[in-house]
Formats: sequence, C-alpha cells, structure tokens
Amino acid sequence: MKTTSFQYRPRVLPALLSLGVLSTPAYADPTFARNEDQFINIGVAARASYRSEKDAAPSGRDRSNDFDLESARLYTYGKVHKYVSFELNTEKDADDRIGILDARIGLELNEHFNIFIGRFLPPASRASASAPYYPPTFDFPFSEQAPNRLGGRDNGASIWGVLLNQKLKYHVGAFEGRSGSGTSNQSDNLSFAGRLSYNFWDPEPGFYNIASYDGAKDILAIGGSYRYQKDGAGTLANAGDYRYWNLDGRLEKAIAGGGVIGAEGSYYRYDNDNTLDPEIAKGKGFFVTGSYTFPQEIGIGKIQPKFVYERFENDDTNAVALAGLERKRYDLGASYLINGSNVRIDAYYYKETRNQGQPDIDGIAVRFHIAHFF
Repeated sequence: MKTTSFQYRPRVLPALLSLGVLSTPAYADPTFARNEDQFINIGVAARASYRSEKDAAPSGRDRSNDFDLESARLYTYGKVHKYVSFELNTEKDADDRIGILDARIGLELNEHFNIFIGRFLPPASRASASAPYYPPTFDFPFSEQAPNRLGGRDNGASIWGVLLNQKLKYHVGAFEGRSGSGTSNQSDNLSFAGRLSYNFWDPEPGFYNIASYDGAKDILAIGGSYRYQKDGAGTLANAGDYRYWNLDGRLEKAIAGGGVIGAEGSYYRYDNDNTLDPEIAKGKGFFVTGSYTFPQEIGIGKIQPKFVYERFENDDTNAVALAGLERKRYDLGASYLINGSNVRIDAYYYKETRNQGQPDIDGIAVRFHIAHFF
C-alpha cells in the first residue's frame, strides 16, 4: 500500500469516530490507503502517572511515591472492502505483557444495520463505551464492574445501528461471558447483552461514543443497558444467574464565550443470584461528575476543572472478596487540555473510604495522557 494525502471523505470520519479514540476531524485521513474502500489507520495511546497516598508507603506511616505506566496501546483499524471492516488493538496488562484488546471483523452494510464478530466491548454503560482513555471521571469508575477479559472485552457477536436520523442507537449481542471448566457455567450458556441510547441534540453514530467532544458537539443523551447469563454467577457447587443493568446520561454544551460545560451520571445494579460469588458482587453503584472548560488558552492548552462523586454498595453482607467492597469516593482537580481530550494532563486529589477492614485512601495524582491516530 502507498501513503496518500487525499482529502477527507465523508464515509471515513464516522468509521474512525466509532473507535472512540478520535474527537476531531484533523486525523480523519487514513494512514495508508489503496482507495476509499481499502485503507488502514494506525494509532497509539499511553497513560503514565504519578501517585502519592497517605500512609501507603511500605513503612505504613509515610506517603507513597509511585510512577506507573498505567496503559500502552497500539490501535489498527481499516477496511478491506466497502462493507467489511477490521479492528486489531493491543494493550499492556498489569504484568507488563502485551495482550489482545480488540480483534474483530465488521460487516458494515449501512448506518442502520451492522454486525461485529470477534473480541470487543459488549454493550454496557456509556462510560464503558468511552473506554478507559476517555472516562468521564479521572479514573475509570469502580462502580462499572465488568467480569470480562482484558479491558472489559469479551468474545462474541453484536448487531448494532442508528435510527431516527441517527438519534437512536441500539446494540444487541451474545458473548461467552463466564465459561470454561471449573466455573459455574457448565452448560456453556451464552451471555446476552443489549443497549439503547437516545441523543436529543447532536447524534453519536459510531459503535462507541466519546466521553467528551470538547465543544465540537452539543450532547444531551440518555441510555440504558442490560446483561444476562444463565449460570453466569456463583461457583461450580452453587451456580446462579448473572444479571446487570444500568441507566446513564450525558450533558455537554458549548456556551457563549467559548466555554464548555459537561456533566454525566450513571447508575448500576448487579445481581449474582444470592450465590455470594467472590468475583461478582451483588449490589448497586453510581457516579456523578461535572466539568467546565475555560475558553482561554493558557500556554499550549485549556484548563478544565472537574469533580467526581462515586459510590458502590454491596448487598452481600457476608462477602469478603474485593468485588464486594463498599466504597465511597470523591475526586477534585483539573485537566490541562493540550489537544482536547486526546492529549492532556490530569491533576487531582481523591479520597476514598472502604469497608471490610480495608484502609481508606487519601491521595493525589498527576497523569499524562495521549491518544492519537496518524
């Protein structure tokens, strides 16, 4: 294939936006292209941070000081035919090994009806569809608990599309969920998932959404999702059904003077069929967040103050697993947007209280974030 510099084609940008890693038309051109129906885009993403928490040093009395490469990704997306797309993304896991994040093939017939098969994100909340690189919160919300593979992905297939002038988006899919020998799901039942969302203002037509459009779109959206797997919870000796549902909403509006206000909230409900599953809690959680982006550039970027309040309540009073922790947290800080949400620096204070004898957390963090397609 040869490198090209042809002009943006209307069909390319929506496809790239569907990845959830682009927020401006500046990177719409394919990295390599044979023609408008055969092209490939290559992208990179990384998150590196510094954290310091009270009494978290090995001594138990001093503040911790930790630098961390939280994540590093290589993205590829493209088409091999007018109606056939592919996606292959990798991710550094917690053990510094490279794993398959997404690997799927898409039959993209039109905006109303498309089929994905392979490994990708099952339908879930809006925060999940924004991916960890664009969370509405500073850290990916702990109230979003997805018992899947790396990065919340799963193997399966999904039908999706947009209707009503791209205002209504639907996803329906079947996935592996919990499976394998020694698990509760000895009948190899599939995990079924679905989501509906509606945009009252500007549409979000892609498979994914972006947490923030940095004022490029006015968003007023509501959505909900549901997931069910027979015998998807519990243990081999005590199997039960797994259920999950959530409701969420997003507001983002560019206002007079050039500033951008943003707010988002999500409510979650989890049910492990009273099995006391050590990995899947029975409980409920939510988060709310709000932000304002100042219109003035200071140096090379803009300042975006943000607050977050989040909570998870465990209904399994006898559970002792980390999945069953009751947690309450607030974050207060700001982002320095160098290229919108694609390139930014987050600096924030967070305080979290937890039960089950786990120590409370009182810390500060600074994170450098980059996500870019070439």
